[in-house]
Amino acid sequence: MPVLSSSQKYNLVTIMNNHIPHGKLLGIEVDSVDGEELTLKLPYQAALVGDSDSGTLHGGALTVLLDQTLGIATVCSDTTEPCFSPTLDLRVDHLGVAPAGMDVFACAKVYKSTRKILFVEGFAYCESKDKPIARATGSWVRVGDVDLSWLVPGDQGGVIT
Repeated sequence: MPVLSSSQKYNLVTIMNNHIPHGKLLGIEVDSVDGEELTLKLPYQAALVGDSDSGTLHGGALTVLLDQTLGIATVCSDTTEPCFSPTLDLRVDHLGVAPAGMDVFACAKVYKSTRKILFVEGFAYCESKDKPIARATGSWVRVGDVDLSWLVPGDQGGVIT
């Protein structure tokens, strides 16, 4: 399978994102695909507040956003074919808190791939990419016998950057 265009990646990412039940329940949306980097968005919801006094996001919701972003970013890599990739390991460093009432974005990119393992890094932010609220790294197992090529639609003008 040849390298996917950004539009094809966006469409594939959208299909995958919409089929993850807990991500759908949290309202996680695809924001953009920029080359090999994926950005997802978690819209602010009062139901996801972890500290009612300050209105800040619960750490579990942030972890789900990062896990989903890093995991789906595996299909954006130009060095491997898109595949089903369950999480093997995830580390999240909480660097700050999401300010009350703000959407949270997470972006990720594969930085190393082997025959069976994809290594991904990313971060979450609200106001600016220059002010991350969390950083994450992890590894995902390539399940090569699950063919995802049938999910890859043609270039249909998805939202890309």
